Amino acid sequence: MNRYGTSKRLVKFQRKANLHVAKPIQQRVYAIRKVATVMLPFYRKLVSSRTYSVQWAKAVREADIARMNKLLRSVIGSEPLSALASNGVGWFVDLPLPKPLLVITNGTTIRPGQVQFTFSSTINRAIAKAVIPLYREIICNPSYAALIVKAINTQNETLLNHLIRSTVTSRRLVSVQIDFSGFFLGFKYPTSKYVYLNEVFREYVM
Repeated sequence: MNRYGTSKRLVKFQRKANLHVAKPIQQRVYAIRKVATVMLPFYRKLVSSRTYSVQWAKAVREADIARMNKLLRSVIGSEPLSALASNGVGWFVDLPLPKPLLVITNGTTIRPGQVQFTFSSTINRAIAKAVIPLYREIICNPSYAALIVKAINTQNETLLNHLIRSTVTSRRLVSVQIDFSGFFLGFKYPTSKYVYLNEVFREYVM
């Protein structure tokens, strides 16, 4: 608007700033959509095959990583993993991400310190059935995934609770929490005195 071109430069700088803000958000949306895409077939397998579910839970209780890897690979193929772990009361799958995010974790576990070598195949299978619509929606609806990221970034548990419960309709879902740049869904079933947590998180906040 003037001979020095100040307005044009301002517009350019503003656009760059907006892109700078958008990029991390896009990266985080990509991250949760990736974990949903990779892990959805695994959850479907748990639901469709009681035998597979029993074998998986036994391997988790025994912290038999080799067996867990074989079972997981039978579903997800050669998808790269950063880590596969068990603490005897739950399982964790780490997926690599482009820098600077590096790793995202998905898993189901009893909170450590409450009990040892306890993990129910029936409950793990029920949780898988409950979260399948959530993971499917994250994959198919980028806007939904972006809202989840927004809720996590702003520590808005009310929004996250609304978003999660719009797809996870199980009455066994007793809590929705934000922690470690991710979400933790607590499920409580009458057959166990322990709450099982289905988790998607990044350990380090950018």
